[in-house]
Amino acid sequence: MAEAGDLRALWGKHEAITTFVPYATWQERDGQPRMLDAFLRAARASAVLGFVWYRPSHFANILPPKATPRAIILVAPHFRWNSLGERGDLVQQWAAAVSAIPYSEEAAQSVIRALLRIALRTELWPHITLDVWSWLKKQPSLPPACKGRRFGTYANNVKAVRWLEDPELFKSYLVLVWSEWDTLWDSGFDEMCVSIPEDFGGIGMGHHRADLIQRLDYVLGQLDRGMDHLRQHIPGVSGWQFRKMKEQYGKLKDILLEANIEAIARTSYPLVPLCCILIWAGSCRISRDIYVYASPPVPMTSRPEPSALPIPPPPFISTRIPTPTSSLHISPHLTPFLHISGARSVSPDYPMGDH
Repeated sequence: MAEAGDLRALWGKHEAITTFVPYATWQERDGQPRMLDAFLRAARASAVLGFVWYRPSHFANILPPKATPRAIILVAPHFRWNSLGERGDLVQQWAAAVSAIPYSEEAAQSVIRALLRIALRTELWPHITLDVWSWLKKQPSLPPACKGRRFGTYANNVKAVRWLEDPELFKSYLVLVWSEWDTLWDSGFDEMCVSIPEDFGGIGMGHHRADLIQRLDYVLGQLDRGMDHLRQHIPGVSGWQFRKMKEQYGKLKDILLEANIEAIARTSYPLVPLCCILIWAGSCRISRDIYVYASPPVPMTSRPEPSALPIPPPPFISTRIPTPTSSLHISPHLTPFLHISGARSVSPDYPMGDH
C-alpha cells in the first residue's frame, strides 16, 4: 500500500487498489476489517473525487449483495455517483445499508458525504428515503478536505433538501455545508439567498435563525484568523477563495439578520390595534351604580281583564344609594337574573320579602 503522503502514487495506483475491495469486503464480513480499513485510509488520504473506479456497474461488483452495511457505507463516498446515471437500484442498495447500520461518527460522516454526492442527480432523488435524509440532523463533524461538502452546495442539493419541507432538516444541511474550508457554488449560494427569507422568515422560526447565525459567526470568526490558519489544513487555498468566502458568509448573515428584524416587526405590529380594542371594550362596561328593580309577579291562573293588569313602575336608572328604611321586594323567580355582569348585587342588610 502506498504511503498516505505520496498523493501521486496513490492516484496512479487507484485502479489497482480498487481491485482488492471485493476481497476486502468479504474479509470484513468474516470479522477481518484490516484490508478494508487500509483501502479507506488510502482513499481518504488521496483527497481525490471518485477514488473507486468510476464504471457504473462496478458498484455491484465491488460491493456484492452479502457485503455488510458497514462496508457499503464506508466505501460509497468514494464512488463517482455523478457517472451512475439512472442507477436507482444502486441507491436503493445503499439506502438499505444506511437504515441497517447503527449510528457512529464514522458512519455518519460517510453517509453525509455520499448523500450530498447522490443528491446532485435529480433522477436519483426518489430513491433516497426519508430515513437517509434524517442523517443530516445528526450533524457529524466533516473533515476540512471533504468533497461531499464541497460539491454538496450546488443548487440541486439546496432544492433537494427544500423539497422535503422540513425546516429542521434544511437548517441541519446548511450548518453542515457552511464551512471555513470551502466556498459555496454560485448556483447554490444564490438559491440559499432566496430560500432563507422564505423558509426561515416566519414568526415561529426564531430558534432556527439563531442557530444559523451562530454557525455563521463561527465560520466568519475562523476566517478572521487569516489565510495562514486555513493553509494549515488546506494548503492550496488562494486569496480569491478566501475573499469569496468572507463575502458569501457575510451576505448570508446579513440576510438572516434582516429576516429576523422583519419577523420581530410583524410580531409587535398587531399590539397597537389590540390596545385600542381593549380601551374601547373598557369604555362599554356597565356602571356599578346601576340597580335592577323587578316588577311584582303576575299570576298565571287566569287571564285578567285589561283594567286589572298591574301597572309596573317606569324603568329608570338610579344613582341614589337606597336608605336603610326602604324595602326591596323581588320575586324569587327573578332572583337568578339579578347576577348579571356589571350589576350591583342586593346587600344582605336589606330585608327581602317572603313572597
